[in-house]
Amino acid sequence: MQRQRGSERQMRTGAVIAAAGSPGGFRAYEKLEHTDRRDMLRRMIDTFRRAGVEDVAVVTGFQAQETEKSLAKLGAVFLRCRDYESKQMLDFAVMGFQYLKNCSRIFFCPADVPLFAEDTLRKMLTKDAPVVIPVHGGRKGHPVLIDAALTEQIACYRGGRGLKGAIDASGAETELLPVDDDGVLVRARREDRFEELASGEKRAEIHPKVKLQLVRNEPFFGPGMMVLLKQIDLLGNVREACEKAGMSYSKGWSLIRTAEKELGRPVVERSPGGKNGGIAQVSPAGHRLMEQYEHLERQVAEFAEKKYREIFRP
Repeated sequence: MQRQRGSERQMRTGAVIAAAGSPGGFRAYEKLEHTDRRDMLRRMIDTFRRAGVEDVAVVTGFQAQETEKSLAKLGAVFLRCRDYESKQMLDFAVMGFQYLKNCSRIFFCPADVPLFAEDTLRKMLTKDAPVVIPVHGGRKGHPVLIDAALTEQIACYRGGRGLKGAIDASGAETELLPVDDDGVLVRARREDRFEELASGEKRAEIHPKVKLQLVRNEPFFGPGMMVLLKQIDLLGNVREACEKAGMSYSKGWSLIRTAEKELGRPVVERSPGGKNGGIAQVSPAGHRLMEQYEHLERQVAEFAEKKYREIFRP
């Protein structure tokens, strides 16, 4: 089940992180002694969000339950690929593209390339080409930025060259953007000095992070509710959405009822029945609230970043 479409499509940016198995490099972290793969995913999600990416979809498979639970409160949506061992990188990309249909442009990145910079993403977003690929030292890197208009063509590709082959077959104009960021090339492997870079010069910068809540008589809408509603949109089921959002079923319903009481209108429309709690979907009022909250959250984050730079970096 997908979110309602509208003019938001014209301005939304999404990101797909392939973190399902060997294609996408999620298992590559097993060979590193001092790196937690979930910390690297957290870094990627945070970098995308700080660059203005509204929707982040993480395709999971290997260690999916543990990964989804540990990262549940970051605002990303998790798309579990149960047969990930038989899939390729292109399959993970298509899964993410199909979910992010409300976005006009979508980044794609394997999970083993987590050290790219926020500034690189912002530079890529200034380009108008249907496909933008960062280049450092003459080598192409990740993430790749793709116009959503190409995603159906990419999904129909049946050649043997993966996402690169699908992009080439589309005939779309591709801009190779030179960037001063070797993080677009560094993979999670010893030969790339990954752990040394991740803990040293490529260490994530200190930055402000503000938790935003809406309050009337009591707090009723914040990051947890936002994650829950995104999962309800995806799954059409409150029980499953609560599990993916890292909260109990009773906690999820408590959040929904509190929001509806404070707003005076339904946030989730449901038809009860069945062992999984029936079918549920976010109401039009709920979708509108999500859009307004996201807009306010972006404005607050930008203000906090500006003030942080004024106070901490005079």
